[in-house]
Amino acid sequence: MHGSIEYLTEDDFLHIIEKHCQQGVDYQTIHAGLLIEHLPKVKGRLTGIVSRRGGILVQWMLYHFKQNHLYTRFDDICEIFKRYDCSFSLGDALRPGCLHDDSDDAQLSELKTLGKLTKRAWKHDVQVMVEGPGHVKMDQIEFNVRKQMEECDEASFYVLGHLVTDIGADYDHITSAIGASMAGWHGTAMLCYVTPKEHLGLPNPEDVREGLIAYKIAAHAADIARHRPGARDRDDELSSARYAFDWNKQFELSLDPERAKQYHDETLPADIYKQAEFCSMCGPKHCPMQTKITDKDIEGLEEALKGKGAAELMAVKSDRDRVE
Repeated sequence: MHGSIEYLTEDDFLHIIEKHCQQGVDYQTIHAGLLIEHLPKVKGRLTGIVSRRGGILVQWMLYHFKQNHLYTRFDDICEIFKRYDCSFSLGDALRPGCLHDDSDDAQLSELKTLGKLTKRAWKHDVQVMVEGPGHVKMDQIEFNVRKQMEECDEASFYVLGHLVTDIGADYDHITSAIGASMAGWHGTAMLCYVTPKEHLGLPNPEDVREGLIAYKIAAHAADIARHRPGARDRDDELSSARYAFDWNKQFELSLDPERAKQYHDETLPADIYKQAEFCSMCGPKHCPMQTKITDKDIEGLEEALKGKGAAELMAVKSDRDRVE
């Protein structure tokens, strides 16, 4: 880097991009949609530019007062990618870093440029996916997904989140999984997971585990909401096991079997409780799932309704409720 970002040349950037391709990288995130004329639009934001590579490019552009070379040399990058069968991840350097900044002119101007670059890459027969935000209010999620589809001709869209609140520090795997499930429901192609350590530091293996489980839940919920064939089969199977008090089957079918068993065994650790028809929440006498309503019960109720009439049965029930 010649000791400083400012002294990097356009050829330096292209050299590193090609070197990554030679090493066998399948795709690279290229922030070519950030233009120098977009920078004044950042004025008024609470958190400015939160993309690390976007920040590097801004530093370079402001030092040289020149256009983003990843944009001016985009066709050269396309040729490199085509030669090595590498795909684009078109990065959003102007993604919002907080709810205050979402869906603003800076973000949407860059998105429009990314749409144009998507079509240019396709002309070179290079595959593209487009990166999305970030921090987005819940009522803006559908708009963001549909806007990307419109601008980018439905190129595959992936999002980091969306984080639907900014106050979830050390719980951002949850704040973002909420937005991720909604984004997936509205048509996002891929979810980029967030760990509890987001905004606070580098994640450790347990943080990664927590983030991955949260996003497996988000992706699965989105698949169910989109009525994908077979998406709910595992849910129905687990629910049947739950109703039958088949604890081991419940553990096996859950997204995190080890944690599910751990939580159950914290209060009922003995093996005999794996056959018990209750857990420690309701105890042995008050579990509602012990009340098995059979077809015969329903048939008897239907006959009673025919004989006495619903109004009379409701009157009897009201009298009983008053006594109780």
